[in-house]
This record gives sequence, C-alpha cells and structure tokens, in this order.
Amino acid sequence: MPSKRDLTPNEAPRVSGPLPGPRSQAEIEAQRAVFYAGQTHGSYPFVAARKSGWLVEDLDGNVFVDLVSSSASVPFGAGREDLVEAATAQLLAFGNEDSHVVTNPLMTQLARRLLDLTPASLTRVDLALNGTEAVESAVRFMRRATGRPMILGFYGGYHGESTTTAGLGAEHHEIGQGVRGLGGGFAHAPYPRAYRTLFAPPHPGGSGDSTVDFIRDQMLFHAIDPAEVAGVVIEPVLGSGGVVVPPDGFWNALNELCEEHDWLLCLDEVKTGFGRTGRMFASELWDLQPDLMCLGKAMGGGVMPIGAVLGSEAVLGTFDDVSTGSTWAWLPAACSVALRSLEVFEAEGVLDNVRALHQVSEEVLVPLVDRYESIGDVRVQGCFVGIELVTDKDAQRRAADLQEALAAAILRRGVLVDSSTTTLNVQPSLVMDPASLRAALALVCEAVDEVLGD
Repeated sequence: MPSKRDLTPNEAPRVSGPLPGPRSQAEIEAQRAVFYAGQTHGSYPFVAARKSGWLVEDLDGNVFVDLVSSSASVPFGAGREDLVEAATAQLLAFGNEDSHVVTNPLMTQLARRLLDLTPASLTRVDLALNGTEAVESAVRFMRRATGRPMILGFYGGYHGESTTTAGLGAEHHEIGQGVRGLGGGFAHAPYPRAYRTLFAPPHPGGSGDSTVDFIRDQMLFHAIDPAEVAGVVIEPVLGSGGVVVPPDGFWNALNELCEEHDWLLCLDEVKTGFGRTGRMFASELWDLQPDLMCLGKAMGGGVMPIGAVLGSEAVLGTFDDVSTGSTWAWLPAACSVALRSLEVFEAEGVLDNVRALHQVSEEVLVPLVDRYESIGDVRVQGCFVGIELVTDKDAQRRAADLQEALAAAILRRGVLVDSSTTTLNVQPSLVMDPASLRAALALVCEAVDEVLGD
C-alpha cells in the first residue's frame, strides 16, 4: 500500500503500463463477486488507494490528475486538513445525532449563513442528507404548497436516481428506466440551449424565448392544464447534461410564465452551487429570486455529506405536516464542515481562482471547435466544461463511441474526466492552480489529436 505522505504535483500524472494494473485487476474481480452487478458500470479501470488534493493514486502506484472532483462534490481537493479537523471535533463531541430530534446551535448558524448568501426570496431552510433527498423534499413541498400534482422538468436535467428524482430528471433514459411508469406527475420540455436547439428564434409577439413559447403554445395547449402544475424544477446551468447555459431572455420569460399561472420556481443548485460556476450560486448570474433552492454535493466541502432545501415563507413557513429528511441529515460534524467551507470561500479567494480556471479552459479548449470536425461545441462556465463530440458538425449528431475513445485516450495519459453523460465533462477542483489545469488540459488536447487527428 502507498505511504500516507501527500502526493506532489511533480508525481502526476504517472501511468505505467495498461490499465487496470494487476493489483487493481484483482480488487475489481473481488468487487464483482460481491456487489450488485450494475455497481461497476462506468467505473474507471483502476481501484484507488488514496487521494491528495486533486491527485489520485491507484493500487498499482499509477497517479492521475483528477478533473472530475467526485462528480463536483469535492471543491477544495481531497481530505483538506482543516475541514477534516472540523468534522473530527464534532464527531468526538456528538458522534451521530438525529438533528430532527436533538438539535444543536451549529444548525442555526449554518441555516443563517445559507440564507445570507442565497437570494432574498429564500427565508427558511429544511434539512437534507444530500442533493437527491433535497430534491425529493422540494417536490413534496411544491405539491403541498399549491395543492397541484404536476411538476415541469427539462430534458438533460439530472436530479438524482431515487424514484421521484429519476422521474423528474431526464438526462438519459436509463436513469429513469423502470420508474417512470411508477412515479407520475412529471412533464418535460427541452432545456433551453443555443447549440443543438430544436427551435427557431423567438417569434414576434411571443415570450421572448423559444423554449418558453413551446411550453406555453404547445405543452399547455395540447397536453397539460397549467392549473394542475405546481411549478418548475430546473438546473440554472445544466451540469451532468452537458454544461448548458440558457440563452439571454429565457429567465425573464420563464419568470413571467410562472407568475401568470401561479407556479413555483425551484432551482436545483446541487451541482452548480458553492462556487462551481464562478459565482457562489448560479442564480447570481441572472439575479434570480426562486421560491425554492436545492443544495448538496460541495456543501460538505468534500468531507461530509449534507444537503438542504431553502424556501420562501409561503412555501416553508405556512404548514408543518410534510415529513422530510433522514436520520443522518445535518449531523453536527457535517454542519461544522459546511460552516468551515464557507469561511474558506471568503478567506482564500476561491471564486477568483474559479474565474481564472475558467479563462484557462476557454483558452485551451474552445479553439478545438475550429480545429476538429468531430468537436461540435465546447462550453465553459467556471469549473464546468462540456466537450460535445459529434459525427459531423452539420447534423450535430452525438458521437458516443468517439467520446468513449477520447476518454480512454485521456485516461491513458493519466487524467480523469467524466464521460458518463451526454458530453465529455471536465470538473476541476475549485482551488487547483491555473498552471496545473493548463498542463492537464494540454494532455487532453494531446489525446484529442491522437483520436481525432488525421
């Protein structure tokens, strides 16, 4: 086993021989013998031995640069000492405690900090263990507050993989397989996008946005009674579904539609929240004032699981008969880490660093669109990057096999990216230094040239 000393940047990346190496291969076979058969779907061809910052070492001593950040849930690198110490102190003081029953002052401190940082429309907080649980609760709150059954979601959205959240989401049909017929009450519209849009430009006299025109003129006319819709759940920037930023005009049009029909607006900021987009929350990009906001992933600093639902007074302050959360939600240790994480953002200029990393990604990766016929689009928003592989630029048809080949070539060079979704996604640590990101992206470009070059 590797020693406990920290890995250093000059050790990465380092890949010796084909993957998996013999020790990883033995462990993979052992896991396949005891875990659910689908557990290893999408797994990398190695088994991790330890992590340090944004580096990962496997059982065979290979070292990888991590541009995935545990699905964007580790914002400051692995095992940051001050965050671990904050959790350890509360674990020693409390251990596990059900915060729904036995409360503690850390809960109030964290709730107040969250409300200070998020839109003024949000005045109350509910506890959650993670993002999926937060979205589950938000759906229940929306239906209870309005008395209406329907929730509008969007194609490409990812909200979790429980029965409710898999039915609400529509990133890929496999996630909702077997549950869409069981958990009804969801309708979906295309996510607003510039690349691969289904719509013509907004027509005169419409809402000002083609997606909202489609919802109003088609969905609400032919299929859905707007009086049955509780509201909308949407990622303000599509995360796993391809780093899609809605075009100008969408949010004003959507807000007007919600006001017209008394719909609630719920922002799923589980992945976009806590700095990933270059703002503390993506809602700040458009000064949005939602009725609910779901948080998770990076809220726990990559050390403890924690999530939250934030809501307006009308949604979270007028009834008390919706049972939410779970025993392990808002453990004292998790609250302590979340509070310390917020201090890190303020004290260390994390958002400035995210914006610097955004600039590096744009400089290195966006030119690939003009250089290669099979790269249809590259989208960058903070520490989110989506690379769209296509069979040809005119048809804009997804090239899944090409995407997998590129991901494999990148991995051989010792860089971890996320190819589990509709695009090749890059999600570096928010505190990675720009020079290290530039070096890692140079290897990505080298892999692109290998796979797509003449």
